[in-house]
Amino acid sequence: MRKILWLTLLGSTLLLQSCFEIVEQLFLKNDGSGNLQLVINMSKSKTKLNAIMKMKTVNGHKVPDKNEVTQQVAAIEQKIRGTAGISNVNTSLDFENYIATLTCDFINVSCLNAGIKNIAQKQRRKQEIANVYEYNGARKTFSRLNKLLIKNEYEEMSNADKEIFATAMYTGIFKFEREITSASNKDGRISANKKAVMVKLNALDVINNKKTIENKIQL
Repeated sequence: MRKILWLTLLGSTLLLQSCFEIVEQLFLKNDGSGNLQLVINMSKSKTKLNAIMKMKTVNGHKVPDKNEVTQQVAAIEQKIRGTAGISNVNTSLDFENYIATLTCDFINVSCLNAGIKNIAQKQRRKQEIANVYEYNGARKTFSRLNKLLIKNEYEEMSNADKEIFATAMYTGIFKFEREITSASNKDGRISANKKAVMVKLNALDVINNKKTIENKIQL
């Protein structure tokens, strides 16, 4: 989650001062192509965020205005649009409810991984970003990976910034054309039709390695 990569959609300053949920929803077709939707939902903190948006700094962080946030999201959209194998890229910003959304189609997960790395490069991440997804069509396995260790980064944060992660949530939803025969994540819940699995976790549990977002799914 690397503080978390998707936090770049709205700017880390706002997110470090609000309760938020990250929803990652991926639909994978049998041929390895599919669609990804990422949502950052801060609607539970919109009253607080309305006040923060009127300030210049909070806890030493510069507060971006709406134009700056919009420009940042547009730059991210442009970066992922330029990734081969990714199409139909769209972003939306709801400043009334503080919800940011990014959606895109991909021809295979390798292209999707490349798009994520391009976003990280845009944000000038020092740590190299590892692959996020793996799909083996022959073996009918899909994996959500998490090879990034962020506990040290978390420990370096101020106490005020750490507080946000106490209530931050991550939800991962993975849908398929085939039925799921097994999923490795013990916190995962397979749907009744066996074509989707959901993992919902507290971000702090993931940071402290008490829980994991990793999941190997056998189809």
